[in-house]
Amino acid sequence: MNAMVAGQRGFSLRVPDSWFAFDVRRATRTGDLARLVDARTAAEPRLRPYRSALLKMLREVADRAERRGAVYCAAAPADDPGGGTVATLLVFESAGADDPADSTVAAIAGALTARAPAQPGGPWRTVETVRIPAGEAVRIRAVEPARLDGGTAVDTVTMQTLIPVPATDHEEWQVGVLNVVLTSPHVGLADPLLDLFEAISDTLQWSSSNPPG
Repeated sequence: MNAMVAGQRGFSLRVPDSWFAFDVRRATRTGDLARLVDARTAAEPRLRPYRSALLKMLREVADRAERRGAVYCAAAPADDPGGGTVATLLVFESAGADDPADSTVAAIAGALTARAPAQPGGPWRTVETVRIPAGEAVRIRAVEPARLDGGTAVDTVTMQTLIPVPATDHEEWQVGVLNVVLTSPHVGLADPLLDLFEAISDTLQWSSSNPPG
């Protein structure tokens, strides 16, 4: 799926076929989510009895993504289609710092703090710079409490990949920072989930002027 960010720079990400991906800016105002579910249930008849549950799940994810200001969203449904989501992908766009030097990969990484577990099984966070096909980025891996919509904090597997948005041919400076955020409450599966999150994040590609798909 493609989406647009600042200026005319667009991006694309690939997620597994079992995930639902959509443009947050359209999803809560059009019939896109219903069409997604209808297409999936037509392709997989076993899911037809769960159409309402799937649509409710996607609407909840889309509403949450819109409230948080995401521009792109994808969700992995549980094996039991009525069981909610296994993982969620949100992409955020920020304008970056006023001084372009403060929005470089080195500056972003320097402003973040790693955290070693204080005890076995305790919260932890790592911060590193990585090279992905879209360019150099900052990657945060963590298992730590997170709050959704102001609710109770829940231990969550998280991967964030922050990457400066490169300028187009008509722009002198990079024009923002993109943050690809993947999360799951299934901390017992942290290692395989982080491997999956890395594989998804590394599909990020830039485009110059492609409209949203």
